[in-house]
Amino acid sequence: MIMKTAKFNKGQSVVVTTKSGKVKGIISSVDMNVCTFETDYSVDYLKDGKTWTMIGVPARAIELV
Repeated sequence: MIMKTAKFNKGQSVVVTTKSGKVKGIISSVDMNVCTFETDYSVDYLKDGKTWTMIGVPARAIELV
């Protein structure tokens, strides 16, 4: 199995493009999808004063701030 290198690192500020718009957040973890062997990210963001986490975010949906 070949492990790909991550494009983004934990703690980086990013913007994620979603179906409903763009969301600012911080990379909270870097994982590997065991089905596709692609690198996926978890992104923490604030919504209504609470911290939420998006999981399984692909690199193509992420931009550095």
